[in-house]
Amino acid sequence: MGAAVSRTEYTVVIATRNRTAALALSLPLLLAQSPAPREILVVDSSEEPGPTRRLIDDLSRRTRIPIHHILSERGSAYQRNVGLARVRTEVVFFPDDDSLVYPGALDAMMRIYDLDRDGIVGGVCTAEAKTAPQVGGTSTVGQYRMTLGDRLKAKFAVQRARLEQRLARDPFETAAERRQARLPPLPEWLEAENAKPVYWMTGFRMSFRTHVIRRIGFNENLGHYALGEDIEASLTTQGTHYLIGARNAKIHHYKVPQRRGNGRALGGMQILNRAYILARLGQTDARIRSEMTRLALFRMAQYLLGTRSAFGRERLAGAWAAFRMVPALFDALPAELDGTYADLRRKVFSDNESLTPLKPVIHEAIEEKQAA
Repeated sequence: MGAAVSRTEYTVVIATRNRTAALALSLPLLLAQSPAPREILVVDSSEEPGPTRRLIDDLSRRTRIPIHHILSERGSAYQRNVGLARVRTEVVFFPDDDSLVYPGALDAMMRIYDLDRDGIVGGVCTAEAKTAPQVGGTSTVGQYRMTLGDRLKAKFAVQRARLEQRLARDPFETAAERRQARLPPLPEWLEAENAKPVYWMTGFRMSFRTHVIRRIGFNENLGHYALGEDIEASLTTQGTHYLIGARNAKIHHYKVPQRRGNGRALGGMQILNRAYILARLGQTDARIRSEMTRLALFRMAQYLLGTRSAFGRERLAGAWAAFRMVPALFDALPAELDGTYADLRRKVFSDNESLTPLKPVIHEAIEEKQAA
């Protein structure tokens, strides 16, 4: 590349809750990065924050990098906003508490910001590695193991995503393409850095220019788990800046073996949150509506296969309830959208309608769409 580049400073913000064991894996890997973060902000909503405080105190005695333990109310979007308000560097990195960064990962990520002298890059994400990094020839996960079911789910995640893409296009992709098309030409140096534009950044591996994400913030209306907060922040960023995937920067999402939320909530959020985010972006035209319908029906067809368990039945019932409410979100006036979403969300989560009589109706809806 010729001339040396300046080194952009970054801060790490981690939202966590009741997962000290995950932090015990991820924090040492972050502390070992070069360049090191200016500081690490751990925003903790644990019911009992003592274990996380003791872990941070122990690590702080062995590093010069400040690690701050910040107590917070629950909610990943809220917690990220709490941390963001305290960031004093040009870039902020938002890993999950179970994001395991490879050696050199943040150097490769930060080079993109260093080289972006025209300021057209608003965010950079790392590349997902299938296995955890090793330090000194030893796996960093130690004795903290995932269940067999979680390992199988992670193993086939890529294949499942490719199948979904072929059968039911995600309307988020259409929204991203439209926003990218309005941006200036990409810089030539990206190819040499093994980097390329991405549609959006998933939450466990995303970073932003601080002034960009501070203007946008994370949507706290999405609730405690805030499913889709990362995608909404990403797509909003692409209204003015590119998002770049740094393929030389590796990170492993360990996904600790812990189920978060109930089936009805997770099934409902998969559909309701997606429609809400699209509506907030002003993406509610006929093409988006068609893609949203097809994707929702495809998801429910998947959920039908898991209805032997109570969790699976609840997930399908939540998805079906949310699916029927999508038109109300798409038709809401901009000034009424947040309130409409809040009302519909409460209905989805509290609806006690039995799933049994709904199964043939769901089957019929799926078959009708496939025939069309």
